Amino acid sequence: MQEIKTIFFDTLGYIAQGDKRIFWAFLLSSALIALWHSYKYQYADSLKQAISKAWQPQHYFNRSTLLDLSLLLSNNTLRVLLVIPVIGSQLGVAIAVHKGLYHGLGDSPNWSLDGTLLISLFTLCFFIADDFTRFILHYAMHRFTWLWKIHSLHHNAETLTPLTLYRFNPLEMVLLSLRSVLTGGMVSGFFVYCFDGRISSVDILGANAFGFIFNACAANLRHSHVPLSFGKLEHWFISPAQHQIHHSSAKNHWNKNMGSCLAIWDRLAKTWIPGSNTQQLKFGIKD
Repeated sequence: MQEIKTIFFDTLGYIAQGDKRIFWAFLLSSALIALWHSYKYQYADSLKQAISKAWQPQHYFNRSTLLDLSLLLSNNTLRVLLVIPVIGSQLGVAIAVHKGLYHGLGDSPNWSLDGTLLISLFTLCFFIADDFTRFILHYAMHRFTWLWKIHSLHHNAETLTPLTLYRFNPLEMVLLSLRSVLTGGMVSGFFVYCFDGRISSVDILGANAFGFIFNACAANLRHSHVPLSFGKLEHWFISPAQHQIHHSSAKNHWNKNMGSCLAIWDRLAKTWIPGSNTQQLKFGIKD
């Protein structure tokens, strides 16, 4: 019981943890961008009206948001008590991959690369692999009926808030955790093997530079009513407006923009559409 209480309060403390999407600084940056967008693009005549358009209480205080919060708490408790002990950690997978490569291929090729360049390359590869596997799993959840039944809970939300990120069926949470651990562990293990251990456990667990930038650049507006578009950059990066289209109840928007950060996967899969004209979207699973 004490362990559950500890996990419960730790989860509520996500707002103070810099590696979480709902870290207070990320929420603040998103709120300021939302205010700017409201004032410039939603025809607000005054700062007061811009604030009213950007931060509407009914979008945040409702049953849907309460469900999001309850799923965040319950799923994280399940993840810590059951999923992590069963699946293992990213570092553990990295060690297993390194050992597998060593036994299968022999000694490390011991490639030489400047320390800063090596960490930069590792972080970039980690980011691309993570984003790609996120897309593959998300795509599968929309294409296979049995996976859609699991994933549909996330799309049931009729109002989107930053907490909607955590609106997952427990089975989906298990799949997401497994994907994360395997992807990170495989990339890390490969680099540790190829560069003869020059990548440390600190480097592996700290490979989130791109994630930090992504979260700071209004990632929380992806699950919001603020249709922030990236313009031409949407050919390369998924904007909040594009992700809101993904949550749209309109049939012509179904199964579109399934990428997390990079738009290239959607373009290759022919599921990409721009994020313009999203002011009147309705969310949820209904037309």
